[in-house]
Amino acid sequence: MDKKEYISLSPSQSLEKLGVTDQGLSDEEAQKRLVQYGENTLRKGSNTALNIFIKQFRSSLIYLFIIAAAISFFLNDFTDGVVITVILLLNAILGFFQEYRSERSIEKLSKFISKQVLVIRNGKIELIEEKFLTIGDIVKLREGDIVPADIKLIQAEDFNVNESQLSGESVSIDKKPGDDEKSLVFAGSVIEEGEGIGAVYAIGNNTALGSIARLSSNTKKVTQYEKSLQDFSNFLMRIILITLAVIFFGKLLITHDISQISALFLFVVALAVTVIPEALPVIAIVTLSEGALKLARRSVVVKRLSSLEDLGNVNLLCTDKTGTLTENKLRIRDVVSDEKDLFLKFVYASIENLGLRKKKFESPYDLAFQEYIPQQIKDQVKEWKQIADLPFDPKARRRRVLIENKIGDKHYLVEVGSVETLLNISSTHKKDEYIKRIIEDGKEGIRHLGIAFKEVSQVDNFDILKNEDGLKFLGYAQMIDPLRPTAKHTIELAEKLGIDIKILTGDSKEVAEYVGKQIGLLKDDQTVYSGDEIEKMTEFQLKNAVEACAVFARVTPEQKYQIIKLLKEKHVVGYQGDGINDAPSLKLADVAVAVNSATDVAKESSDIVLLKNDLEVIINGIHYGRNIFVNINKYIKHTMVGNFGSFFSLAILYLVSADLPLLPIQLLLGNLIQDIPLITIYSDNVDLSEVKKPQKYDIHSIMFISLFLGSFSAIFDFVYFRFVGFSSNPQTQTSLFLFLTFTQLVVILSVRNRLHMWQGRSPSALVIGSILIFSLFSLFITYFVPLGHIFSFIPLPASSIGVIVLATLIYVMILDYIKVVYFKVIQK
Repeated sequence: MDKKEYISLSPSQSLEKLGVTDQGLSDEEAQKRLVQYGENTLRKGSNTALNIFIKQFRSSLIYLFIIAAAISFFLNDFTDGVVITVILLLNAILGFFQEYRSERSIEKLSKFISKQVLVIRNGKIELIEEKFLTIGDIVKLREGDIVPADIKLIQAEDFNVNESQLSGESVSIDKKPGDDEKSLVFAGSVIEEGEGIGAVYAIGNNTALGSIARLSSNTKKVTQYEKSLQDFSNFLMRIILITLAVIFFGKLLITHDISQISALFLFVVALAVTVIPEALPVIAIVTLSEGALKLARRSVVVKRLSSLEDLGNVNLLCTDKTGTLTENKLRIRDVVSDEKDLFLKFVYASIENLGLRKKKFESPYDLAFQEYIPQQIKDQVKEWKQIADLPFDPKARRRRVLIENKIGDKHYLVEVGSVETLLNISSTHKKDEYIKRIIEDGKEGIRHLGIAFKEVSQVDNFDILKNEDGLKFLGYAQMIDPLRPTAKHTIELAEKLGIDIKILTGDSKEVAEYVGKQIGLLKDDQTVYSGDEIEKMTEFQLKNAVEACAVFARVTPEQKYQIIKLLKEKHVVGYQGDGINDAPSLKLADVAVAVNSATDVAKESSDIVLLKNDLEVIINGIHYGRNIFVNINKYIKHTMVGNFGSFFSLAILYLVSADLPLLPIQLLLGNLIQDIPLITIYSDNVDLSEVKKPQKYDIHSIMFISLFLGSFSAIFDFVYFRFVGFSSNPQTQTSLFLFLTFTQLVVILSVRNRLHMWQGRSPSALVIGSILIFSLFSLFITYFVPLGHIFSFIPLPASSIGVIVLATLIYVMILDYIKVVYFKVIQK
């Protein structure tokens, strides 16, 4: 529905047009409209199975296959033509299967992240999935929410919205009910202040945001790693084309025989196919998508696959301690107050959203007090009502609530928050005693929540911020939040992975220091800085402090932003936050992390969403993120060492021999057999030594070692060819085929780490199993006469197979030894 229809309507006229009252839709009517209008989602162009299959034929490799097949048919060589066509189709089918599976895996990730919204249905407030929102639903919007649809405001007070998703201007806009554009809020907008209620008039692709999303649906962000892969492919292609041109024209010059030009061309094409890393895109997407799914099962959900690259690069993580290092299960130890009953009454009456018990919006403070406060006290404040409130202000470190006691016709301004802050703005004859006690408590990890209040006579148009004078300090509660049993182990794991941890907390200096020491993050001689101390530092002092200090206490959102900005100058910074005030820091950080229960704006600003709020989950996620790229790089090394070695040795052999060392269809078959097992590389185990520090995913960084070992492979292959003999016949071709296949399959066992093959973690069962299966399959082809005849193979005597196996073992052992020496001597 068009917004023009609703701009000039009053709230009541809008409700009438939508066929709903302020009591909301009934469940039956909501279901009916959901069927009529569809789900509230931004539907994108679907990447269908057919599109994915067609995509498999859009590559230079496939074009080479097609040219080779066409030439074979043209020369009436139907056997080669059919075989090449079959290999082409097999290659496309395998690529399709893996990519289709990966596409479906990526779709699953979004289901892990819950998006919920408060609606009024049947006259009651309910929490529903955002996608089930429909036209006419009455929605309750709160600070920190992202507007789920286009909405006409019915009620609102001090309601400010950021519409940068539409305008590009990151400014706060005042919205209010009425008959102009200010009465409309649009999907994707962020509620920065206040609360409001409105009626949905447009959902999904019909929203203002939906029209923009349709325009940008084809925009794709290219990450540094993807660019590096492309650079690698281009570099490889240039080397291959130059080499093939040299072979082609060199052979013509040597033989002076243009009658064999077609056979020469077929061999050159087949040789190109053997070295082109055609499986790289498939292996990359499979490894990334499988890795993302495994991370999701470990409670880490990446919102886009490219986030995995940045996650593995993180070497410094900034986090709050609550929930990540502690259990976030507050327990009230005691209440320190001369009027304990009144303290408990004010606490219970001030619980956020009194009367609304929805898990998504309940704080651990509220839950702790609900459990602690006796039922008798709860019954006494049943009729108390919150008239107005200001959400917790991180700068002021308190929340303000205006409460009405209907029975006594009394009104109170109640302020709940930091004890130190409240003591500075209220009166009590025990101020020094309280300060001394909370400092001593803090050294034992005890947290505090204080209350100050005053009775007010006039509540109409009451301005809370202008009436904070004359408060009386009522007392404070002592609270314990136990450390997570895994916290200390997590800090040790982070240290092994080269990840520095910094705590940025709103808690007191004493509590922060206690936690830091308990988990082994702080040494006895290290300092904890508070937000007040940071405020007084020069820029030079602050730069030194953020590098040296591991724990910051009582920091404001602005100070967190400043700290992260300075840390980014030397580190790849991850930041974990969950509130609306964390959004700027989340956007600034290299990797933004939020928990699934965070505010909508925090989740929207994040790259990673945690299903479980625990530092161990984040560190394990970084660890696994590095594993993913280590495994992709294993395939790169395999291509460079195995394929490149064979490519150059065959090229040289062809120049010096009279006939083809291997037939084109034999080369193509070998390439297919050698590449398929590597699709399982995503499952391989990774040594801790490989991920001790962030991976720099520049492909050029592994080129030298790969070319170094690839040169050895070429020399070894050439020696073996010399041993077998340069004359081409079915026996030598079968022998060469099996030798190249076996060596190519086992290369991965050596290049998968820096250690000897028998050291470190063993390969995964999938990798070992696939190597064995395809080694046996290559033997089966040569011994199964009907298949062997198609490819011009003959069964070899057992002694020849023994020689091939022995040569393969010698090859991989020498390769492994050279690799270890290289890492010890050249690249330490």
